[in-house]
Amino acid sequence: MKRAVFILKTIVSPWKPPFTKKIGIEDYDVTVGQEFDTIEREPKKIFKLVKCNAETCLVEFSEKFTLKGHEHPGNRQIEIGSDPTSFSYLWGEDGITKKLSLKQIYES
Repeated sequence: MKRAVFILKTIVSPWKPPFTKKIGIEDYDVTVGQEFDTIEREPKKIFKLVKCNAETCLVEFSEKFTLKGHEHPGNRQIEIGSDPTSFSYLWGEDGITKKLSLKQIYES
């Protein structure tokens, strides 16, 4: 079964003073069909690994997030490679940006 390791950088930006950003970086090792990552007040997982190709993975993302600087696919799925893809959450007390990139694909 294919597995993928993703690097996820999370940037939390408060809407009100003090405007101190919080930045966190996590690695996620997931199998096809597995969901991963959450935010406070949203128990549902944000991402789901749909499938992996040779160099990219198809990832489904939550309806609570929007893609930054990309056309929005109707099925909320996007190919993730080694270059980070940014997702934004604008509905909470803070603005949240998630930058997802692919680190590795392997067979388990």
